Amino acid sequence: MKSEMPKVLFQANGLPLLWYPVDAARRAGVTGMIAIVGAGRQAVMDAFAGQGLDFVVQEPQLGTGHAVKCAREALTGFDGYVFVLCGDAPLIRPETLSALFEHTVSSGAVCTVLTCTLDEPTGYGRVIRGRHGVERIVEEKDADDAQKAVREINSGTYCFHWRDLDSVLDKITPVNQQGEYYLTDAVELFIADGKRVEAFISDSPDEALGVNSRSQLALVSRALRMRIVEHWLFEGVTIVDPSSTFIDARAKIGLDTVIKPFVVIEGPVTIGAGCSIGPFTHVRGASGIGDRAAVGNFVEVKESHIGADSRAKHLAFLGDASIGDDVNIAAGVITANSDGKNIHVTEIGDGATIGAGTILVAPTSVAPHAATGAGAVVTKNKIVPPGETWVGVPAAKLEKDRQ
Repeated sequence: MKSEMPKVLFQANGLPLLWYPVDAARRAGVTGMIAIVGAGRQAVMDAFAGQGLDFVVQEPQLGTGHAVKCAREALTGFDGYVFVLCGDAPLIRPETLSALFEHTVSSGAVCTVLTCTLDEPTGYGRVIRGRHGVERIVEEKDADDAQKAVREINSGTYCFHWRDLDSVLDKITPVNQQGEYYLTDAVELFIADGKRVEAFISDSPDEALGVNSRSQLALVSRALRMRIVEHWLFEGVTIVDPSSTFIDARAKIGLDTVIKPFVVIEGPVTIGAGCSIGPFTHVRGASGIGDRAAVGNFVEVKESHIGADSRAKHLAFLGDASIGDDVNIAAGVITANSDGKNIHVTEIGDGATIGAGTILVAPTSVAPHAATGAGAVVTKNKIVPPGETWVGVPAAKLEKDRQ
């Protein structure tokens, strides 16, 4: 990656690579998760603190078999099945993990490896089958020409019965081109002991894609983005131009909402039903947009709530704002949320009208059914009372109150 940052912290579609396999495992029903960390471990542990992971340190880093061996103490007394996942392979799906587990249990296998069939398998370990199924997995650097011609590859995702895996870890040796302890060698050890090893072929070959370069990061980011877009299209959201739309995996969008071109939805954003978002709109943070609201051209919404039937259609920054129902935000409005040191909140009540070019210097509020005139600057700690119209710089009550 040519970076000092740990690879699993590189972001794909707005989230660290490691977030995706963790989320997939959690959604597949896994309740206990161990992250085996090595170089740059403190940054990884800090980034995922409080997210339900137990951390095990691998030092030195001597391969995948050695990594799993480091988890032994954390699994003391455990007598069930474990998934082994790659932290740099974000395209694994929860439904695939569920199917992998069910196949392992139903077949009576001690190990099932998730495999994929690729037209161009270069760089991946090959799955070698014999008369009785899987015989071994050969890493690319150790494969001969015949083995390199095999198109079924090891995704790096496994389901093991832990007691059986634990029994062979000490038998794995570093006799290979890398001088490492390969987890794949467990397959041959199981077979030598007369135990059953299965391969489960994924119906989505991109699940095997890992990240070892920034170009691969771009590829998986695109795949993740399109997967999310396809999900929302299936759920009844209109996305006018999927290729220019970026939707965070944590976002939620209601039925019949229309997402127009060049929209970025970043973070755990919630958008209601029947909304119109875009074009050229950025919604980020834990923002919420109510039913039938419209957020349009060159509007940025940051950590804000916009109520039902409200409109902000042109050239606005709405930061740390609480905006009620049926509010009209005209062009050029800014909620000035920062004083350079601290972030403050702007409150706008139901039915209010905020005139073009208004700046609301937080903390401030505009009461229900109040209004500001074009170019007004409402300074901090001021409250525009219900039914009044404020204008000017600094803004003050218009002599003729709004009726």
